[in-house]
Amino acid sequence: MKVTSKKVGDIMVIEISGRVIGEDSLQMRREIAGWLAEIPEDKAPKVVLKLDGVSMMDSSGLGVLVSSYTSVQKKEGRLVLAGLGRGLQNLIAITKLAKVFDVYESEDDAIKSFE
Repeated sequence: MKVTSKKVGDIMVIEISGRVIGEDSLQMRREIAGWLAEIPEDKAPKVVLKLDGVSMMDSSGLGVLVSSYTSVQKKEGRLVLAGLGRGLQNLIAITKLAKVFDVYESEDDAIKSFE
């Protein structure tokens, strides 16, 4: 699993690729928390989790998505998902998380949603 980030204006784009299972999800949690900590306290976080490179995710990975969403919400920010592959789309739908997250086809669509 690999996690990288970049800034697009005031939006943090966190790209996750590979298999997000077991111990990898703990690494993902630490890295996302570290990047969220970089956002100034007086700014509402704007975060895109780009997941088109994720080949597999288990319940621990889903837990990281939910905890990241909660952390951003507590700071009155917004976290959206982008580029879910078919398997991840099905997983999000089955777990009813599609009612929680705003999901976009692409990174560009997700970034535009903050306008």
